Amino acid sequence: MPFQDIDETDVPEVPRPPTAFERGARKIFVEDWSLKLLALAITLILWFAVTGQNQPLTIRTPVQLNLIRPSNLDISNDPPKTVEVVLKGSRPNLQRLSPLDLVATVDVSDHAAGERIIRLSLDRVTMQLPDGVKIESFQPSTIPVRLEPRVERQVPIELKTEGKPADGYEVYGIIPARMTVRVRGPASRIEALQNAQTETISVSGRKESFTVSRVAIDIPDQKIEVLDPLVDLEIEVGEKRTEKSFGGVAARSISGVEIRPATAEVTLSGPASVLAELRSEDVKVVVHMSTTGGSVAGLDLPPAIKDRVKLLSVRPSQFSLFR
Repeated sequence: MPFQDIDETDVPEVPRPPTAFERGARKIFVEDWSLKLLALAITLILWFAVTGQNQPLTIRTPVQLNLIRPSNLDISNDPPKTVEVVLKGSRPNLQRLSPLDLVATVDVSDHAAGERIIRLSLDRVTMQLPDGVKIESFQPSTIPVRLEPRVERQVPIELKTEGKPADGYEVYGIIPARMTVRVRGPASRIEALQNAQTETISVSGRKESFTVSRVAIDIPDQKIEVLDPLVDLEIEVGEKRTEKSFGGVAARSISGVEIRPATAEVTLSGPASVLAELRSEDVKVVVHMSTTGGSVAGLDLPPAIKDRVKLLSVRPSQFSLFR
């Protein structure tokens, strides 16, 4: 048997087991590499999102304008009710804005009467903003304001109705509990106000008088304040009135002395049914002397119709008294 030298034989090399460091490195960098790449991408996205949230943003938004005027003056023109404000802050802080924050209060109480240009500057405008939100500017940056003395006066009440009473009836008159109303506002607007109208009262289909309580007085001018804005009304409704003349009506003097002529012709106005039943002998002319020496004629009617009939004319217009 041939002899083989041991050095000439190939002996396979046994692999060395990996160290703990090598196993950890493999686990970190090689195993599940796709999941680790996805996690890295998500981390980067979140990082950019978070850092972007803290980046200052600028927004433009409308805000309500609230003017603080002097106590003895009124604003008589119509400044804009809203302006645009430029705000700066981080996204989270800007998202905390509420409608109550979007009111810009402008103090003009240090101005005298006259035409004024108010600059919307940070030292004059106040807004209740969340922390981290600042005002950059306003658009427009100025507003015109006209300040006038604040005055009060009484103006006549004008009564408004709509519709028609029932057939054969009419509105005799509307009697308010008071004839004037007290108003307050800028001097020029108060001086231009001729009357103050009530809300509209319907008389449709009415056949008799009625009352309405607490009727609102409406002045369209928003600059004018009605200080006593409610009034009670009495609306007189009755049969349509007509005219009728009566001849040969007896005339007498208050003092009982003789007068000439002794009869007259009178023309009366009143409900048709009342005048139709009235006779000449039911009517009397009463004459008395005026302070200027002339005669003044009045009317004497039956008590039942006295308040329903009106004297329009007496002929002759003058009488002579004989003592």
